[in-house]
Amino acid sequence: MTDDQQQPNEFPAPKPLPGSVYIRPGIDDRPDYDKVLSPEDKSAVARLAVHQPRRKVEASVTQAETQVAQMTSEGSPAAAAASVDTAVPDMGSAYVDMRDPVVSADGQRPNPGQVTRLSWGFAVGATMAIVPWAALNLLALPAVIAKVSWQRVSGAVASRAAFSGGGQKLSESLVSRIGTVGDGGVASAWAIDLAVVVVVGVVVSLIAEAVVSALSDRTRVAAGRRTPWIIAGGIVSAVMTLALGLCSNVVGIALLWGLVQVGYVMLTVPMAAAFSERVPDKFRPRIVRARGIGQMVGQALGVWIGVACVVFGGLYTPFATAAAVFLLAGIVPVLVWPKEPSSEEQPHTAMSAHMLMERFRAPRHAVEFWKAFASRSLVSAGVGLTTVFLWFIASALIFRDWFTQGNSSPIAVPVCSLIASMALATLVGSVGAAFIAGPVGEYIEDPRYLSVISCVLYTVALALPMTMPSAVSMVLFALIGGFAFGLIDTFGQLLAMGALPDARSAGHDLAFFNLSNSVGLALAAIIGAVGVAVTGGFSVLFPAAIVCVLASAVVTISMKR
Repeated sequence: MTDDQQQPNEFPAPKPLPGSVYIRPGIDDRPDYDKVLSPEDKSAVARLAVHQPRRKVEASVTQAETQVAQMTSEGSPAAAAASVDTAVPDMGSAYVDMRDPVVSADGQRPNPGQVTRLSWGFAVGATMAIVPWAALNLLALPAVIAKVSWQRVSGAVASRAAFSGGGQKLSESLVSRIGTVGDGGVASAWAIDLAVVVVVGVVVSLIAEAVVSALSDRTRVAAGRRTPWIIAGGIVSAVMTLALGLCSNVVGIALLWGLVQVGYVMLTVPMAAAFSERVPDKFRPRIVRARGIGQMVGQALGVWIGVACVVFGGLYTPFATAAAVFLLAGIVPVLVWPKEPSSEEQPHTAMSAHMLMERFRAPRHAVEFWKAFASRSLVSAGVGLTTVFLWFIASALIFRDWFTQGNSSPIAVPVCSLIASMALATLVGSVGAAFIAGPVGEYIEDPRYLSVISCVLYTVALALPMTMPSAVSMVLFALIGGFAFGLIDTFGQLLAMGALPDARSAGHDLAFFNLSNSVGLALAAIIGAVGVAVTGGFSVLFPAAIVCVLASAVVTISMKR
């Protein structure tokens, strides 16, 4: 058998029929330019190439979602937890240009497990950040100022008595009259000292927010833009809080309180920016509610922890505890949520004083915006008149015996018990506001009327301790006031969104609008200090708060829908 007989005949493959093979124009018939073009042609093409610079990273101060997150963290937690559809004019939202809504602004697509970690991370971060903040503002700071001011005023009275030759009996007589109605010695010292500390903190906080926002945007490290600042903020807050508890004069307390504000800004402002960058649009309502619930629980928990520390451990214990929680607040959220993407490749952006001052530039020709700004500032002042001076109201008005005692230890138990009860009542009221705000907002479409009704309800709550000062009336005030302020803040955000003059600059305008909280807090401190200094008592704070809240209602109803 020959070789031709052993191997089968091989027939050539037929050519494809015309039209049986589809050649994609511009794809399959595209030549290989590396082989087709000559070196001269390649150099000519290279000369035509245009260098495209990398797109600048948007500043957090111009991100609408970042400013909304900061607005909810600075206001009532009920506003964040409420199921009210607030249309945020965010031109960078995925729903505007039909991008994938499950991809975050930093380009990440979190899986279901990572979304859960983000939700828990931001909820835990909000809770742990506000726990020490509530303990310091409502308990530790005013208690230390009360002690320092008492020692200064009583020492001055004793020195005058000894110089006049009256002896110890005259000194005891003068000290016993400090704080009586119309005297205003200790009451004025307390109010003025606390007002100075609060105003210093507000000013430092405003400056720190502008600087930290700019520096955080420009951080280029492997750990990401926000993570290093959050961790550093927890550390700075903890160290400054420990030093604050050891200070024994008002000037030192004011300086250290300003440094605590810097640390707190380093902790919270980058966290708000991380929220807008890392949470996809589709999951934001769910995580916003989780943050709001965490803030509600954190406020009450902070007061209860502070109360337990003051009663069982003395005045320095709440500072030490707050420092420990601050430290954890900067570490735990970073460990819970997924690792932040590296920022090493982001372009370098120059930083200037003009860019920092741009944050404080108000929008022009925006009458309705200014009305919304004034309304929020006034209602913040009305609420702040009672919250800033709450320790003094409880100790000098409700439990007046504390005035004539040089040591706060015996009366600290009823005072702390009252503040703890008010914290629980406020929590219950805030929860009620969070549940009712959504259905009421759908039934009554005009948020102006809802805000005005809530303001009137808050004035009714203020009238209870003003006319009948007692522990029971203060708890009722906290319950009704917590409910009313939750509604005021929720519907006030709707008014703010509707009053924005230009959707294209919504982020910048919201950043300026958020200054209203600081303006209101400073007004509350100044008005309260002047009122107490003139009248010699803290009962004047309630009618002053009523005037501020009613003025806010008048401004609100004058807004155009």
